[in-house]
Amino acid sequence: MNKICPACKNEYEGGEVFCPNDGARLVTASQWEAPAPGEREDPLVGTILNERYAINRLIGEGGMGLVYEAMHVAIEKRVALKVLRDDFSGRPEVVERFKQEAKSASRIGNDHIVDISDFGETPRGAAYFVMELLEGEDLANVLQREATLPVARAADIILQCCTALSAAHRKGIVHRDMKPENIFLTERDARPDFVKIVDFGIAKMSDIETEGAPGRKLTKTGMIFGTPEYMSPEQAAGKDLDHRVDVYALAVILFEMVTGRVPFVGDTFMGILTQHMFEDPPALADVNPNIECPDAIAGFIYRGLSKDPEQRYADCDEMAAALNAALAGRAVGSATYVGYGDPVPSAPGRPRVLAPSLDADVPPPPRSRAPMVAGAIALLAVAGLGAAGWYFALGPGADPATPTAGHQPAADPDAGLAIAEPPPSPPDSGAPAPLEDAGPRLVTLRVNTNPSGARVYVVGRGEVCSASPCEFQLPASNEPITVRATAGRASGELQVIAADDMSLGPMNLSRGAQAGGGSRRRSSGGGGDTQTGGGARRRGGTNDLKFPEMFEDP
Repeated sequence: MNKICPACKNEYEGGEVFCPNDGARLVTASQWEAPAPGEREDPLVGTILNERYAINRLIGEGGMGLVYEAMHVAIEKRVALKVLRDDFSGRPEVVERFKQEAKSASRIGNDHIVDISDFGETPRGAAYFVMELLEGEDLANVLQREATLPVARAADIILQCCTALSAAHRKGIVHRDMKPENIFLTERDARPDFVKIVDFGIAKMSDIETEGAPGRKLTKTGMIFGTPEYMSPEQAAGKDLDHRVDVYALAVILFEMVTGRVPFVGDTFMGILTQHMFEDPPALADVNPNIECPDAIAGFIYRGLSKDPEQRYADCDEMAAALNAALAGRAVGSATYVGYGDPVPSAPGRPRVLAPSLDADVPPPPRSRAPMVAGAIALLAVAGLGAAGWYFALGPGADPATPTAGHQPAADPDAGLAIAEPPPSPPDSGAPAPLEDAGPRLVTLRVNTNPSGARVYVVGRGEVCSASPCEFQLPASNEPITVRATAGRASGELQVIAADDMSLGPMNLSRGAQAGGGSRRRSSGGGGDTQTGGGARRRGGTNDLKFPEMFEDP
C-alpha cells in the first residue's frame, strides 16, 4: 500500500511512517484525497445509506476512517457514522475482523464505552459502523488547551477509564490503543468530564496478520504500534500482550495530565519505543517543576509504569483501588524499573552538567594513587633540604631555639617544637588591597518561541520565565545546558553553551516531539550570538523508519 508525503508529495511503497526527506507523517492515498470538513465536496454528504442513515456532514477523520454526523430517518435519532477508508475496506480479512470487534465492543455494556449499534457498507463498498453521537471534546484537546489538569480532576478521569476497561477486560477485550485522543469527555446528568472511551473496534485490529514472506506472517506497520508514546514495553518488544498494556497506558496518560508531557519523547518512532523498554521514567518535578502532586500519587504512577507487567497492577480494578488509596495519602508501592529484555549497550562517557549551578559540586573522576605517593616523597625531600639549609645558615654551635631578628618562636605544646612566626606586615605602602571575589559572571539569554507565550525552563534549575519572548540570566559556563519551552502539549528544546550573551530561536514547538539541539556556537563577543539550527525537530527527521525485523512475529 503506497503512502504519500503531504509536504514533498513523494510516494513510498515500504513500511515508512515518516517521510525520509522532511520528516512529515505519511498518509494513505484515500487520506490524501479525502475532503477536509467544510472543504471539497464529499460524495456521501446528502445521501441516505441503506435507507436508514441520512449523512449530514463530515465531523472528523482518523488514520483508518472518516466520521460523519447522520440521522436515523425512521426514529429521527442523531448518530455518528464511521466509514473505513477505501484501502482498508478493500481487504476482506480486515473488514471481517473489524465487524467482529465492533460486535464485541457493543456487547461490553458499560456507560463509559461508546455504544456501537449497527454495521454496513456504503454504495462504494466501504465498511461502516454506527455509534452514539457524543457532544464534547476529547482529552487531547483539553490538554492542548490547558496543558495540565489538577490531580483530583485527572484522577477522576482515570478512575472512570478503569471502570470502562475493567468491563471490557472481563469480556476478553483489550483496547491496546489507549491515549488522550480516545478518551472523550462529555456531560451526563449535569456531571462534567463524563468519560466515553472510543475506538475499541479499531484498536482491537492491531494484531491483524497478513501474508508476508513464505512461511512468515508480517504485522502491518502502524497497526500493532499505533501511538508509540503510550505503548507498553512488551508492546514495543513485540511480546505477547494482555490487559496490562491498558494499565500501562493509563499510567502514561495520568503522567501526562499531571505534568503536561508524556514520560518518553523522542525524534524517532523507534527511539521512543526503546525508552519504554529500557529507560526509567523521569521524575515528575524534572518534567514540570511547578506541579503540585502528592508523593502517594507519584508512587501510584511509577508502579503503573513498571517495565515488567508482573510489577504493575494486576488489573484495572486493582488500579482503581490503588488510586483511591493514593488520593487518601496512602502509599501503594513503587515500580521496579527493569528493562524488558537485554539492556541496550552504550559507550561510556563523562557525565555532563545540564545546567550550571552556583553550588554545584561535580566530583572529579577517580585518580591514580601513584602521583600522590610520588608527590609526598618529593615534599618530604624538599622539607629535609630546607631544614638542613636553615640549620647551616645559623652557623656552627648556634641554638635553633634562639630567636633571630624579625622572628618570634611560637611554642607547640603538643610537639615541644618551636615554629617560626611569619614576619610582621610592612607599613601600608599605599598599594591597592586585593579585590574580593565578585562571584561568577552572568550572561543573558533571550528566548523566542513559535508560538509565543510558552513557559521556558532550564533543565535542572526550573522555570526561568512564564511567557516567551523573554530573557533571563545565568552564570557563564562552558558546560552545555538544556533550555526547554512548553505551550500546552507542544514543546521544544535547545542545548546550548551559555558562555556569553546569546539569543535563542525562534524555537519551533511541536506536539509530542522533543526538540533537537542544532549546532552550538560560542559567543565570541560581548553578546548577540544566536543559536543556529535550533527549534523542535519533527519526529522522523531523515531516519529510515521501516519496520525492523526484530519486531516481526516469527
